[in-house]
Amino acid sequence: MINVNFTLFIQLINFLILLLLLNSLLFKPVLAKIRERESKIKADRDKASQLEAEVLEQEKKHQEALFEARQVAGREKTELLAAAKKSEADILEKARVEAARIVDEMRSSIQAESEKARTAIKEQMAPLAQSISEKILGRAM
Repeated sequence: MINVNFTLFIQLINFLILLLLLNSLLFKPVLAKIRERESKIKADRDKASQLEAEVLEQEKKHQEALFEARQVAGREKTELLAAAKKSEADILEKARVEAARIVDEMRSSIQAESEKARTAIKEQMAPLAQSISEKILGRAM
């Protein structure tokens, strides 16, 4: 059985003093640390969210820059291919002109040598014909 007497009040005062001491020495600092830690976690989460948004924004800008760079590269590639084809056509045309000039020179050279050979043969034919005629006839002409 519980007896209500003077010691109960002393124990109650003792409990209240202990509660005040623990409240001021233990509970308030621990609660303050917990609140501080929660606010720091919230601030870190907010900062992480902000950084994630910045990363997404940077990635979006990077993708746009990459897309634009690819378009520029595609245009430059097309221009370079067109210039290369034009250069190829110019080189081929120069080669055709040079080949035609060489063929014409060779034809002229062959024709000149042919004429020279015909002239030489004609010059050699007269004495040869005379010699054959003299041998066939058996007398000098």
